[in-house]
Amino acid sequence: MIRWWWAALGAAGFLAGRALPQPDPDQHWLGRTGVDWKAMGPDARTAYAEGFLAGSALAQAAGHGSDSAGLSEALARLRRGGGFRFPYGANVYTSRINDYYWWENHLPLPTWYAFWEVNATLMRSSADSAR
Repeated sequence: MIRWWWAALGAAGFLAGRALPQPDPDQHWLGRTGVDWKAMGPDARTAYAEGFLAGSALAQAAGHGSDSAGLSEALARLRRGGGFRFPYGANVYTSRINDYYWWENHLPLPTWYAFWEVNATLMRSSADSAR
């Protein structure tokens, strides 16, 4: 009798867990929002930020080289000169985006927009402190 009780309890827990909203793993990255961000663990958020920054840097450098050597040189030049459009580390963006999505009205906004908004705020703050 007790064995059936535990099986029923396990089945109920499984069904309840499946009923909770889960991020769609097949969702296109442009459609990811604050809901998806909040569903990620800390390591996944950091990995997402690092991927975003790497993609941004690659896109920025791609206009300066047509082969891997030119691309490597362009990336190194941007790094040395502090010329990346998103110049801060993944930990900075992750922390600020966590703060950004703390506001519930920001949750429907896409993650790319959160990166852009956070970066604009950071760059504005940096420019103000340089005066």
